[in-house]
Amino acid sequence: MKIYSNIGIKLFSLKLFFYSGFLFLFLLNPDCAGAGAYLNSAHGSSAYGAKRSASGFPADYPKGLCAHCHEQHASVDNSEPGPSGGSPSAYELFYDNHISQTDGICYECHKDSGSFQTGGSIINRSYSYRAGGWTSDLVNDILEAFSFSSPDSSHNLDDIRTFITGKWGYTGNSNPCAACHNPHSLQGDPPNAANSVKNDATRGWVVSRPSLHSTDNNAWGLWGDIAGERMSVYNYQAPYRYSTTTNYEPDGSTTTQDGSNLTDFATFCSDCHNNTNTINSTALARNLNKFSWSTEQHGGGAASAGCPDILNPYQVAQCGTYVLSCTDCHESHGSPNLMLIRKEVNGAEVTVDVETGFGPFGRENTEWMSLCVRCHDGLDTTDGNHTHPFFIPPQVSGCSSFQCHEAGDIYRVCTECHSHGNQDIDGTPFGEPLL
Repeated sequence: MKIYSNIGIKLFSLKLFFYSGFLFLFLLNPDCAGAGAYLNSAHGSSAYGAKRSASGFPADYPKGLCAHCHEQHASVDNSEPGPSGGSPSAYELFYDNHISQTDGICYECHKDSGSFQTGGSIINRSYSYRAGGWTSDLVNDILEAFSFSSPDSSHNLDDIRTFITGKWGYTGNSNPCAACHNPHSLQGDPPNAANSVKNDATRGWVVSRPSLHSTDNNAWGLWGDIAGERMSVYNYQAPYRYSTTTNYEPDGSTTTQDGSNLTDFATFCSDCHNNTNTINSTALARNLNKFSWSTEQHGGGAASAGCPDILNPYQVAQCGTYVLSCTDCHESHGSPNLMLIRKEVNGAEVTVDVETGFGPFGRENTEWMSLCVRCHDGLDTTDGNHTHPFFIPPQVSGCSSFQCHEAGDIYRVCTECHSHGNQDIDGTPFGEPLL
């Protein structure tokens, strides 16, 4: 029996040696990580991919090497840094996958200072900057974008993790950033040009649908990288870039405006934000409104009434058929505005940061008009008492109509009537006269 035991121990040791060696080679050879998808990704690129720089970490590891994020023994030479909590992290990452809204593996590199990436920083700009061409935006890294808190806004990572756990193959150890991004496939857009706006010569594709999530990185592909996954599957009109009437989002084209160069974010975001999923919002202290983009009036619903006052580049003749992209109004990570509203929409800046403030026409509680006027004209139509859509009936100052006003002549906050999931205003369909 002792002979068999010794043989068993030797076989086990041999297997351990074999698998350890295989894992070691895997981590040192990025070609093992599914080849094309990873090697073409922002992390796996041999030209500008991940490359950790830290005390004690081998300086000769080439860019894109798996070992820059994963460590088979929880550490390399017991440094660079040691595993937080003193034990190996999930997925053999060199730092915890997710700790809080502003702490986790992604932020160890995606920040503008103190980054482990060679050079000490990774710059990632907002959508308003990259697609909208609003280069005045000071937000320049992912950590900063996710640091916005009330009354500003950011996608809440704890809420995301709670929502995806147990769904589509995600577990409690999953990184909430991986709800939208496949770290082994995502590309820069534009790639390796942190302070540049998107352009049609150097495009990349950033997201992967959570509902298609798979631990097989080759199976969990990018969303938007083929024609059938772009906004051109709808009747889409690209908005203008900042301060221009000739260049369209997302890449500044002067001719392409049908969404054939834009990921189908309507489908992508609807994986989570739809009329069936219940999603808690810590920031709002309630569940998010449920809605179907196929029936929303900015989505597949027929927004026809009131359309004669729509602004360029949208065309009156096509009102009732347009489907907007979520990114036409919302940032994906964070914003100094409420509800992730972009700071630049359809060519100009937008400020919606307290909701109850004065709008562009000087009326209290009408701050949201700052967003609406980017596409809807006529909101400044006045009968002497009102600056709101012209079909609100004329009243005198001091009107107490609860349908339009709070006490006195103060408008109700816009979002009491206008919100995703609300198809009418006090029983009256959007776009129709209230009285």
